[in-house]
Amino acid sequence: MRILDAAERVVIRDGVARLTLDAVAAEAGLSKGGVLYHFPSKDSLVRGMVDHLIAVSETAMKRAIEADSEPKGRVTRAILSIHFPEPETEVEHHNRVAAAMLAAILTNPALLEPVYEAHKDVNARLLEDGIDPVRASIIHLAADGLWMAELLGIPGPGPENYRKIIERLYQMTRE
Repeated sequence: MRILDAAERVVIRDGVARLTLDAVAAEAGLSKGGVLYHFPSKDSLVRGMVDHLIAVSETAMKRAIEADSEPKGRVTRAILSIHFPEPETEVEHHNRVAAAMLAAILTNPALLEPVYEAHKDVNARLLEDGIDPVRASIIHLAADGLWMAELLGIPGPGPENYRKIIERLYQMTRE
């Protein structure tokens, strides 16, 4: 975990181009050999980041579902809560997740296979969410699009409209 946290900090602070085993070792306060013991290559490190991202997201989703007293649409609302975390103190984690995704995409797209599998699982769960599956998919795709635009620095709808869009997506889970 310490190594993965260090890798995420390197990516957030310095960018994915500077994600090296040496940089991660320095950030973690370890020797390069210590990092290599756990992650024998940069690809294995990025894969570890992706796996960590999936585990954190699955845990957050499970907690959100369990905390939601309204069964109808709660999987869809859990997806929204992961994409748009509240309170704002969770934004740092959101950015770490985005950094791990960006690192995986730019270094080796094949490392995203676990993400594809996780999305297949989420899509299957949306079919059983108790709301119209097309509406659930639209909400999920809109959330993914807003999240990716933010990740890539693409100008969005502006803060006021951004918040209104998120509120509307939540409303759609209750219709």
